[in-house]
Amino acid sequence: MDISKYRSEVQNHIKDLENYRGVDPKRSFQACDELEKYGERIHDDALIGFARFSRGELYYADNSMAEFYREMLSCMRPLENEGEWGYVAMANNLLGIMSLNRGNAPFAMDYYIKAISICHQHRLGDLEWIIHMNMAALYLSIEEYPNALQHAKMGMDYILEHENMPDRIQNLAVSYLDIGKAFLSMGEVDKAKEYAMKLEGECLRALPSMDALVVYCFGARLFHRNNENEMRNRCIMEISRITSSEIMIMDVFDDLYDYLKLLLNLSEESDGIFEDEFKRLIKEVEKLTEKTKVRNLQKKVLSLKARYYREKKMTKEYRSATTEFFEITEKMEQENALMIRNTINLRNNLNDLAMINKEVEQENKELHLKSETDALTGMYNRFKLNTYGDEAFERAYAKQSPFAIEILDIDYFKQYNDNYGHQSGDVCIRAVADMVLSLRAFGNVFCARYGGDEFVIIYENYTEEEVYKMAMELRRRVMGKAFEHKYSLASDIVTISQGICWGVPDADSRLYDYLHGADAMLYQVKEESRNSVKLGRIKEQQ
Repeated sequence: MDISKYRSEVQNHIKDLENYRGVDPKRSFQACDELEKYGERIHDDALIGFARFSRGELYYADNSMAEFYREMLSCMRPLENEGEWGYVAMANNLLGIMSLNRGNAPFAMDYYIKAISICHQHRLGDLEWIIHMNMAALYLSIEEYPNALQHAKMGMDYILEHENMPDRIQNLAVSYLDIGKAFLSMGEVDKAKEYAMKLEGECLRALPSMDALVVYCFGARLFHRNNENEMRNRCIMEISRITSSEIMIMDVFDDLYDYLKLLLNLSEESDGIFEDEFKRLIKEVEKLTEKTKVRNLQKKVLSLKARYYREKKMTKEYRSATTEFFEITEKMEQENALMIRNTINLRNNLNDLAMINKEVEQENKELHLKSETDALTGMYNRFKLNTYGDEAFERAYAKQSPFAIEILDIDYFKQYNDNYGHQSGDVCIRAVADMVLSLRAFGNVFCARYGGDEFVIIYENYTEEEVYKMAMELRRRVMGKAFEHKYSLASDIVTISQGICWGVPDADSRLYDYLHGADAMLYQVKEESRNSVKLGRIKEQQ
């Protein structure tokens, strides 16, 4: 919003709002009231919408969620009237955060998609990455970890490309955290630890205490999972030092909730230190969640208390907690009904409901496709491979039909990249990818980029001989292109090495066995001679 067009009195109110935000909330609220009054007097929707949006942000920081919700809904119409699309996008983004915290992921997704649609339409790339970060948090909450990784990495890429952006270290820390949490939840502890090291090396020293809090929560869970108890206990000490009644609970609840679950498990297994810390922290969190009036958060806290009372055989307290849990569940149903009414009213206020719904549907399709597609080659990525591979393997097991996986890579690709340059390397990868994709013409063949210069091919219902012939055909096509590679030790042109595992799935075999078998064949190829194909049966790998 251009504040230069307003008289000095209005500009001073806006400066007061910014200067006292987080320092003197009362002065900030007063500035919002004065701005709205002046806007109403001169019939200026931009000023009215800005005042309501800013007041909503203040309520958010104060953990007053009912008031926040009212202000955010009321600010959008005047902001839309004036074309203040950045504020409209961020209002939808904040409503998405609130909806997720209230336990309604579909509503949150709806708000996020609308915010991204606005960003695309009005070229607001400086805001869109924020929404992708929040979508990562949504996918983490519903245990869709590959999608969480996709959106967190989109946010991280934007941050890494903009070295001079405000609060860059804090934003980078959030992206590293979400990626680390996704890997940890997927059981990929080494990758999670990689991002924990990035957090410590690049971010932690520069973070304010509230941002450091969530880093230590993640660290405690990671180190516990990796049996590094000394490091875990250091994180617990730091969390105990930081936590206080000044926490903006909406921003850190999920991290504290996961951490409290860890403390509760530790208190059941060992001495009273962890139990004392659990009891101290859950009191703090309970006070803050009560202030928000967000029933979903209160319900989660109660579930932890009830579990604690049950483990300690505190029958009276356990019954009281479960009764309160039931009452909050009923109130949540009433809240959800209110959210539905408000959302319907909000949508009815839009000029073209059909167009918005069409955009939302299309955006969902595009985001889903993007989460499954490799940006460089246009072929499916590793995330899609995981889902497709499981489905194809189950089909083969159910029908007792042949199933094969091929892993291939480009020989001496690092030397190609180092000497011809990364752009030429990308051209080479795309060319090989196109030839890999050409195998789909045979039918029942799935192709994906595994990462770097590696590709995976799944063959369904083909004999060993047929799979070998197709693999050899692919090798001939690559060599037939005769791309120069003076730095290869295998040939003076670009070549590939291929490992294949074939078999008929039985009750004891898994998709992993076939991937591992194909990888072992590829390793043997590289040990014995480059530029060749090696095919083995699954039984030979077990």
